[in-house]
Amino acid sequence: MNSEFQEKLKLYKEGKLNKEEVSEIESSIDKFIAISDYLNNDEKDFFEELKQQLPTSNVKENKFDKILKRKINLRIILITAFSSICVFLFFIFLYFTSSKIITSLFGLDYKELYVKREIIVQFAEMFQPQYKSNRSGVSSSLFAQQNIDISLENTIGNTKIDEMDLNIKYSFGEPSKSKETTAPQLIFQEFTPFFDHESDPKAGFNVLENAPQGTKAKIFIQFNKPLTSEEIKESFVDKLDSTDADMSTFDISPIAVFNSNFVLANPSYFLRTTVFPYDNKNAKKLENNRGKQTQYENMDNEAHKESLIGNLYLIKNNLSLLRSMYYQDMFENINIDDLIKETEDKGAEYAGMYISADSKDLLKLKDSSFIHWVGVQNIVIW
Repeated sequence: MNSEFQEKLKLYKEGKLNKEEVSEIESSIDKFIAISDYLNNDEKDFFEELKQQLPTSNVKENKFDKILKRKINLRIILITAFSSICVFLFFIFLYFTSSKIITSLFGLDYKELYVKREIIVQFAEMFQPQYKSNRSGVSSSLFAQQNIDISLENTIGNTKIDEMDLNIKYSFGEPSKSKETTAPQLIFQEFTPFFDHESDPKAGFNVLENAPQGTKAKIFIQFNKPLTSEEIKESFVDKLDSTDADMSTFDISPIAVFNSNFVLANPSYFLRTTVFPYDNKNAKKLENNRGKQTQYENMDNEAHKESLIGNLYLIKNNLSLLRSMYYQDMFENINIDDLIKETEDKGAEYAGMYISADSKDLLKLKDSSFIHWVGVQNIVIW
């Protein structure tokens, strides 16, 4: 559309053209409309023809492709998830299998754990003779991590005075640390050598004399000279035996002395079967334990000597365990072989003893000529 036609179209709209010019412009407009209609119809025909030429199956094929693609994606997701789960389960299997292999190679088996538990109980009664073990247990975790728990109670008869727990952790078959509910006081730390106390053999019994009938007490008696087990029996135990004392609740823990400067409780070595492994080679070591235990309870000198030597060897052969239970510097300046040699030469000599019984029965010991000092540890009414 040129400028001249546009100018005439403008004048046509304003009504400024003559009849001839009006006729001419209207003819041109009719031609333009006709051409436009033709082109529009032609375009519609073209698209209709193109649509008819397309195959009708394309729509169905597109739907099939979408479904196929969706299934493939779902399969990929499932395979990926399954592979991830398999890898996860494999690592779990590998983790627990490795733990089992390591535990079998480096951990303690149930027999060894039993022996270690018995040794721990024996050590506790050596260094904390006021306490007795009433229960113990063993637990294991992954990668050769094992725990031995010992519960200790200070009791008089059926009355519990106090208690404490020892927890010894074994890592790869070796003791690594100990946890206590309270810091333990050990006998050699709190014990004053018997000759350092001022002699006062009667004062401690005053508490027992003033105690009501039916009370039970635990006392500590320091001797004025080292005594053998048979001397203790003759001077103390037999006096209780000769009374109407209830011997089922009578308890005694003798305290051994070395060179007048080191003390150690001597619980029976024969009561606990701390020999490993359990086979025919060690049968002879265990078969006489019952007889030895009877001799020990009867305060036989030789049995007490063998028990003390056995306990000292137990310390010597398990020093790392003992240090993990208590303190790392235990026996650092003490030659255990010298203590064993001294015991072999002189036998078991005792500086004193813990003894618990009825308060009035304990007064029977008052006249002993071997008492240097008496201290009442606990007294209860039951």
